Amino acid sequence: MDYIKVKIDAPNLLSFTFCDKLVEDFVVDSFPLLQDADLYYNYGEIESRFHPISKFITNLCNVMVLKISGAYFELAKVLSTSFPTFENLIHLEVYDIRYLQMKTLLNFLEFSPNLESPVIKKVEFSGRFNENTLTFNEVPRCLECLKSIEIQKFNGHPKELEMVKFVLKHARVLQTVDLETSYTVEDYMDPRKKKKNLKAKDVDALNKKIMTQLRMSPWASAGCVIKFSSS
Repeated sequence: MDYIKVKIDAPNLLSFTFCDKLVEDFVVDSFPLLQDADLYYNYGEIESRFHPISKFITNLCNVMVLKISGAYFELAKVLSTSFPTFENLIHLEVYDIRYLQMKTLLNFLEFSPNLESPVIKKVEFSGRFNENTLTFNEVPRCLECLKSIEIQKFNGHPKELEMVKFVLKHARVLQTVDLETSYTVEDYMDPRKKKKNLKAKDVDALNKKIMTQLRMSPWASAGCVIKFSSS
């Protein structure tokens, strides 16, 4: 890719979408009125563009709605030392995040003290899993404000259940957990079975299995409701 620099001079911009390979540099003063941003990137490693993209994300700190690829969380460990606070952010949607990035996602959310409703569109499971992925010295403060969380393409993988249990255990004002199920691959509750073209009764039975497991873990919010839907 040739050297490409993107310059944006739009102080009155309200909405911004960038879905492409990362450029060599962004030149942006600020987005003081920006309300929502959509950043999709899924073209490999992101580290080589660390400086321009971290500088660019800093200019998005006023948004209320942010849609972002999981790849950006590769930067979270470094960004945590100088990242701005997203005071206005109340809704977050995350595309294609790997399970191994979940801890960095929660670290990122520490800069969003008023976030109420994150949506995880898909969790990728690849590589070797670290048993300490969701282990923290202190419970992430970002869980204190969560009113809802939605996980799409949910298929019952044990690590997906671990994620949901973690949120249920620590989110005190949580009202709803929405699981949009997609039982079209191996059934992780029973690896001997393949889940394709499930009948409604089979989907319902699998939902009940998952619910039983979730009920066995502690819930910080007694009034929370878990909702299942099919994609």
